[in-house]
Amino acid sequence: MHLLKTFVLSSVFLLNISPCVLGSALEVGPNYRRQARETSDPEPASSASIPERTSSPARTTGSDTPASRSTGRNGASSSSPTTRAKATFVDPRLPPGGVAIKTPITTSGSQYYKIGQKITFGWNYTSLIVSPSAVNVEAFCSGNSQTYTIAQNLSIAKPSVVWDTGSFQPQNGQPPLAMGTYTLLIYDEKSAITAIPVAGNLAPFNGLRFGMYTPKPYTPLADFECPTCDTSSAVTLDTTAIRMLVLFSTLFSLSFGLFFTFLP
Repeated sequence: MHLLKTFVLSSVFLLNISPCVLGSALEVGPNYRRQARETSDPEPASSASIPERTSSPARTTGSDTPASRSTGRNGASSSSPTTRAKATFVDPRLPPGGVAIKTPITTSGSQYYKIGQKITFGWNYTSLIVSPSAVNVEAFCSGNSQTYTIAQNLSIAKPSVVWDTGSFQPQNGQPPLAMGTYTLLIYDEKSAITAIPVAGNLAPFNGLRFGMYTPKPYTPLADFECPTCDTSSAVTLDTTAIRMLVLFSTLFSLSFGLFFTFLP
């Protein structure tokens, strides 16, 4: 009897809760299937797509940025480092660079050149640490205080020059080449002949002096006239010398004769 009562109560309890459980299961099942389908299927693309906004490359200036930027095909900017020359350290105790003349040979004495001929100058660089890119070669005439240009922007790798004085044309209204003493000038084309020498750098050179002259046409010896000779004074001098010689000879003869005449 007790078992029967327990079975009846259990049946009634199950009948009361079964609609609730079944209703919840029916609601949960479709929702679960719908959520699973939404996560598995890709979202359809919208009919109007918004273009992706890209930023334009920034403007750069050489003074503000150390690297130059360029824009590629995909809009991305790439930068390349700027090349900067490294400064060469020079010990200030070192001597400045100089020029040693090879041609003409300075030990052979003074050099004289005829205006109209070709003159060759050759040299070597000494004690040079910071090499200039080019040099200027000039000639200064002390007779008319004019500086004549022989070569400009001459490569440092070519330490020689040929000066054709015959076809030389003065510049800027300068007078033609004059007779006198000339000084060869060699200096950095970015500097000046009056620049102060700096250790390791090319110092202005002015250590070669040479003479230039204008030749005269040939004159036969018979037609030659000495511009500094005075023929009239030479004739007068010869006559006076002869007279004095005759006078002294006469006095010597008389003195010698009188001496032996009165000798006891």
